[in-house]
Amino acid sequence: MQGRAAATILSIFLSAGISFAQIYSADSDVFGSGQGSMDRLQSSSISGVVVGSDGAPVPDVRIEIRNDQTSRVITSAYTNNSGAFQFNNLPLAPYDVAAMRGMSESHEHLALGDVGANLRIRLTTANSAATQADGHATVSVAEYKVPQKARDAFHKAEQALAKNRPDDAAKNLSKALEIYPDYAPALTLRGVMSLDSSKPESAINDFDKAIHSDPGYAMAYTAMAAAQNQLNKFDDAVRSAERAVTLAPRSWQSYFEMAKAYVGKTDYQHALQQVSRAQELVPTDYAPIHLVRAHVMLALKNYSNAIDELQAFLKLSPQDPNSGAVRQTLEKLKAFTASATTTASLPAQ
Repeated sequence: MQGRAAATILSIFLSAGISFAQIYSADSDVFGSGQGSMDRLQSSSISGVVVGSDGAPVPDVRIEIRNDQTSRVITSAYTNNSGAFQFNNLPLAPYDVAAMRGMSESHEHLALGDVGANLRIRLTTANSAATQADGHATVSVAEYKVPQKARDAFHKAEQALAKNRPDDAAKNLSKALEIYPDYAPALTLRGVMSLDSSKPESAINDFDKAIHSDPGYAMAYTAMAAAQNQLNKFDDAVRSAERAVTLAPRSWQSYFEMAKAYVGKTDYQHALQQVSRAQELVPTDYAPIHLVRAHVMLALKNYSNAIDELQAFLKLSPQDPNSGAVRQTLEKLKAFTASATTTASLPAQ
């Protein structure tokens, strides 16, 4: 029963029924069973500090530990206020240590015998004035090139979308892009509208253009992850969301899309980590987050918490188009847990 309930919830929150326009406006087993027993027994650590162009420590830098042969991300974290990082209990293997902040990126490649060394990674920060200390991008170089008339049309499109006037939004976006075809935010918003119209392929085309026009525009990567989730391209969605997080570490939307992708991959521990991070950062309680958490809890057989999450969703969004399916799932889950409790309480024959 719980498998059917989990599938129902997954279909709800991965469907186009959850409007991405709402989002727009508003360490576990590191290798899996394929790694040999000797690697699991022999572990080591990777630590270091990230410094900028002036030699000063740089906080809030995303550090990814990748398999140096496959480029698969094994684990990740952020530098602390002193620019330091540390990863423990890593199997002995060659690694690529990537440091990323804004549009700056640096790598250290570690051979098998190098693991355990203390690294000093230098990250170019001389031109990083366009990024605030908390990771939110301000005005990129690409943004400076946008004519004022295109900006005005784009802002009118945003206002129209906020007032649920999609036709006016589309008209103003067309005007903005006619004036300046490489306007990344306008391309992204047009893609978002395509995504909400169940046209993920068209959306991906716009997001791809936006990323090429302005590689530092985080929202384009987040929106790309949403489109890839709709198409069940979960590995691609994880990569897009991870890139968004390197550009805007406090963007809850990026963690939310990453959590959805990990659920699609049935990697529930990582999904739980990412959805918890999204919940920490979201300014107001966002109902679909509870659907993601409900699915994860069901998969982990934590039925009482799954019930709590479904009830939280219905409390926040009782009139949501998906609320009927959620109520049915909730009733089935309550019946299942009640039956299991009754069976467990019966005396042994």
